[in-house]
Amino acid sequence: MKTPTSFKGKSFHTINDAGRVSIPSKFRDVLKTKYGDESLILITLGSHIAAFPIYEWQKLEKMWEENPPRDTQGKKFLRYLYSTAEDCSIDRQGRVLIPNMLREKTGLNSECVIVGHMNKIEIWPKSKWELEFEDIDVENLFDSISEEFPELNL
Repeated sequence: MKTPTSFKGKSFHTINDAGRVSIPSKFRDVLKTKYGDESLILITLGSHIAAFPIYEWQKLEKMWEENPPRDTQGKKFLRYLYSTAEDCSIDRQGRVLIPNMLREKTGLNSECVIVGHMNKIEIWPKSKWELEFEDIDVENLFDSISEEFPELNL
């Protein structure tokens, strides 16, 4: 079996009353094998939560420290991002506790979709995911962006 190298796929989950949700085992495997750590930084991007492995978050921080935003909007965005950032760990049952503030900001309540997206995990309210992605016309979308992804050559 190959060592997982990135977060891929999606699964449907339920957030319990305390705000805990199970992280798919294949995502936990990536955290263990690639990063050696099950700690995550959770942030909200409005419609969903992004969960970054500590290593990936540190790469972003280094980039922002070396090339800080120069314009007001960039500074404002980073300030907002850091104000929503939360350190979280996966417990023995494979769950992460999503802080109430993040659940409120994204509208996460009971049903959610957990999505792998390269170097991060996304946690979407099921209703927002379905609205945004379930009826997407993939062929038209690909046609409109195919120049950006010539290596796919579909």
